[in-house]
Amino acid sequence: MIGLRRALIALAAAAAAAGAGAVALLLTSDAVPNRGLSAFCAVFISWSFVGVGLFAWWRRPHNRFGALMTAVGFAYLLGALRASSVPVLFILGYILGSLGLAVLAHMLLAYPTGRLQGGLDRIVVAGGYLVTTLGSVPIALFWNPDRDLRGTSCDGCPTNPFLVADRIEVARALEIADQAVAAVFAVGLVWLLLRRVREARGVQRGELAPVLWTGLVAGFVLTVLVAGLAVGAPVELVDAVDFITLIALATVPYAFLFGLLRSRLGRAGAVAELVARLGEAPRRSALRDALAEALDDATLQVVFWLPDPGAHVDSDGRPVAVPPDDGRAVTPVERDGRRVGAILHDPALLEESGLVRAAGAAAALALDNERLEAELRARVEELRASRTRLVEAGFDERRRVERDLHDGAQQRLVALSLTLGMARSAVAADPPRAGELLTGAQAQLDQALAELRELARGIHPAVLTDHGLKAALQALAGRAPLPVELTGTPDRRLPAAVESAAYFVVAEGLTNVAKYAHASHATVSVARENGRALVEVADDGVGGADPARGTGLRGLADRVAALDGRLAVRSDLGTGTVLRAEIPVP
Repeated sequence: MIGLRRALIALAAAAAAAGAGAVALLLTSDAVPNRGLSAFCAVFISWSFVGVGLFAWWRRPHNRFGALMTAVGFAYLLGALRASSVPVLFILGYILGSLGLAVLAHMLLAYPTGRLQGGLDRIVVAGGYLVTTLGSVPIALFWNPDRDLRGTSCDGCPTNPFLVADRIEVARALEIADQAVAAVFAVGLVWLLLRRVREARGVQRGELAPVLWTGLVAGFVLTVLVAGLAVGAPVELVDAVDFITLIALATVPYAFLFGLLRSRLGRAGAVAELVARLGEAPRRSALRDALAEALDDATLQVVFWLPDPGAHVDSDGRPVAVPPDDGRAVTPVERDGRRVGAILHDPALLEESGLVRAAGAAAALALDNERLEAELRARVEELRASRTRLVEAGFDERRRVERDLHDGAQQRLVALSLTLGMARSAVAADPPRAGELLTGAQAQLDQALAELRELARGIHPAVLTDHGLKAALQALAGRAPLPVELTGTPDRRLPAAVESAAYFVVAEGLTNVAKYAHASHATVSVARENGRALVEVADDGVGGADPARGTGLRGLADRVAALDGRLAVRSDLGTGTVLRAEIPVP
């Protein structure tokens, strides 16, 4: 910022020196009518653009608009060179005297971001620069300054060092063509500014309107002036329109200041009113409405940060993408150094980010209170969804048990019944045959019992009920196809629902390790801390697990959420996977 400040001071000094030089030229020239008025207008318009431009540059150093406004002021002073008695300076003043108008068009079309927004903007700006620089060069080749292009004499004008042939009729024809082309681009400027005014909405309208409307007036008057010159309007009329153009130009920088101060003061007052409104009786949308009114942004949305599960939600507890997909900007809101939410708003407010942060700071307490309500609604919504999924999972599980019983144990028991009937018929007639049938029946019975035990283990393992969680986890570790280390288990029994949830978390975790992790080792830990059971399954596999891709982890999350617990998965590529559940213990 120190470097920028020095550069701006240097530019201000340069503008002061250039303005003083222009005044000296204009006051001492015999070729300039109304020398005093011309000198005053030149320096007033130039210094107005430079002064306001430097202020805008200082306030918004990353925005090119201030630099463009400053350039308008410097370029406008080039016209004062036409008062010089030095031939080269005189003719350069004639050729470049209108360059400031092209820079002005660039500035207006680039407002407020400092960047041109589309192809038509670039075409009009490029055309303006060409007309105001190269457009006068052919004229200078045939114009003898002793005769003014309007048909009057040019007393006191120096010679033209670029003169090729004294052909005033050619010079006049070329000037008319140049002015006609300039009029076309001036009409394009007016049309683009009108479109910009129509498209301005909400936050932008307060700042854009003063500059765009004064720019429109200046562009319209300039169009009339150029068209009048092209068609050979009376000198008196042209001079009157020229004077009106100067007045319109002079208002543009002050219109920018007015729009800037109006928006800042208006919003600052609205923020002060916001602080007062926050003390009123709250309602669901009061905070959002107050912020939207304070910042004049109908699209504004307030979202709340939930540390667990680490996501933003709206006031109804529904997840919200941050940053949003619709292009709105995001301003975080913190309270006591802790993130509590964010404000999603019109990107135009980024130019006044301090006001947005001030509004967020003023509303931080209310936002934190609403965040707690949003968190509760999110938990209720998640609980409702998880219960729905649990009901569906229970229905699916009953269908699976029915199918497994029908296709497995039930078929074996039917076959066993037939075998026993055949054995009973063969006892008297063929005892050896009866013995073989009874042996087969015993084998079928053993298989049916094994299938029933396996099926029962999937529903609820008997070892968990009879011997507790530690023994059940040891059994799981023993059946796992890779080494599993039990690093901790509770010293005493947990509530049955908690033990069941912990068991299935470990069971699903070890199943996933065996199927997908390509791990060589796994660790299981269950601890009871601060009224919560902490269950963790970790492996040294490839990582990259995505809970959203499978139904197993989602079912576990629902089972844990039904007990008001949380399930989290950390699985970075190449670092293994950690499955962690936290379950409240009554």
